[in-house]
Amino acid sequence: MLFSLGPFVAAGVAALGARRDFRILWMAIAATILAWLVTMAMARSQGARNAGVAAFVSASVGAIGVAVLAGAYGAFGVIAVAVVVAAFASVGAALQISESATSPRG
Repeated sequence: MLFSLGPFVAAGVAALGARRDFRILWMAIAATILAWLVTMAMARSQGARNAGVAAFVSASVGAIGVAVLAGAYGAFGVIAVAVVVAAFASVGAALQISESATSPRG
């Protein structure tokens, strides 16, 4: 769960800072949703490794798309932030889904 919260903490710092930049928040939301959807859709049929890679790639592309739509234009910065946000979102999704799959139901 803490991995999934990392991008939102960074987004909160950026949004509450002097510049009031909400782009990272939108990137974190998009990356987290995509990572969860892809991981849930693929984990059982394709395995955890393939689901994790697909979740990371889709979350990265989604976060880049959201950043560009929100007005970001620096290619290196957009890609760097998107990769970090997607990495945290993908690991968080994979850990949550693997934990729920292995926990006893009671």
